[in-house]
Amino acid sequence: MDTAAAASEDVDEPAIRRVRVLVVDDDRDLREAVALHLDADPRLEVVAHAHDGAEAVRVAAECSPDIVLMDVNMPRLDGCAATEQIVGLNPDIRVIAVTGTVDPETITRMILAGAVGYAVKGSDPSRLVDIVVDAAQSGRFIDPAVVQDLFESVVLLAREEHRRRAEAERLAAELARAYKETVSALINALHSRDGETEAHGDRVADRVVAVGRRFGLDGQELTDLEYGALFHDIGKIAVPDAILHNTDALTEDEWAVIRQHTVVGEQIIRPIGFLRNVARIVRHSHEHWDGSGYPDHLVGEQIPLASRIVFACDAFDAMTSERTYQCAMTTEKAVDRMHELSGIHFDPHVIEVLDEVLAEEPSPTSAR
Repeated sequence: MDTAAAASEDVDEPAIRRVRVLVVDDDRDLREAVALHLDADPRLEVVAHAHDGAEAVRVAAECSPDIVLMDVNMPRLDGCAATEQIVGLNPDIRVIAVTGTVDPETITRMILAGAVGYAVKGSDPSRLVDIVVDAAQSGRFIDPAVVQDLFESVVLLAREEHRRRAEAERLAAELARAYKETVSALINALHSRDGETEAHGDRVADRVVAVGRRFGLDGQELTDLEYGALFHDIGKIAVPDAILHNTDALTEDEWAVIRQHTVVGEQIIRPIGFLRNVARIVRHSHEHWDGSGYPDHLVGEQIPLASRIVFACDAFDAMTSERTYQCAMTTEKAVDRMHELSGIHFDPHVIEVLDEVLAEEPSPTSAR
């Protein structure tokens, strides 16, 4: 006998890899019957069972089956949600929807969730085996007999999604309009107390945004920062006119009232949902770097960055503005004063960035 031929007879043919299947169904008897039938086929191997969608997601992550036979209607997590999660975690896993009836809308939702096809419960067991094998070997398996129904279902779902998005956009526009109206009402309330506040608030807001951008803030953080600048003095609504417009030196009791305006400001705007983050900025807009500020005597980076920015820009504008109790400083003198208080009242880094912003502004027109 030829030696080479004998050797070849001793070598086993490579085993064909069986398709690994996870069976998911909340009906235990049906689940076990399906698993038993699939396991009987030499091409398939049932590697695990799951009784609901949540368990299916967990088991699929552990054993990485090739195919998941997914019941659609189950407690806790239904087939659509489970399919989305499984395919999202491992796109190589192919999910077959298992339904009691051929409902085009249900099948369509499963396919949109990531299923490659479907099987009907109670149909010919050999047909189920073929579906699993076909799904493992090809991209998708969809019964041609219901293609038209599926297409119509997809169209209906697309129209419904379009309607929902249009409604969401309409509600978002109404909400944005309500936000702006709320902001305007609050600012107008503040302006009614102090005519100088409007221009002051706008200037501070412009500088605050410029400084914030240089710190890398954007999106909602930058919006909150701008609102923090606009509302940093909103609590002065509660300060009596006799104190707010007093041109003489304030007593310690009067200063105690003034120092409460940041707390009052926080209380005014905190209940407004979209200003909730801004409330914290307002509360700490008069804290000092060395802890000598108010109301909470925060120190250094304990103070929110947005509050540090608002405080520095607010102070600079106050120094360079004509007030009933002071003459306006020149820009140069105000900058010198800000540097003197850097590391005491102000965050040194904020002062450095404010310097850069001021250097790019047009020449000031304030009194010399």
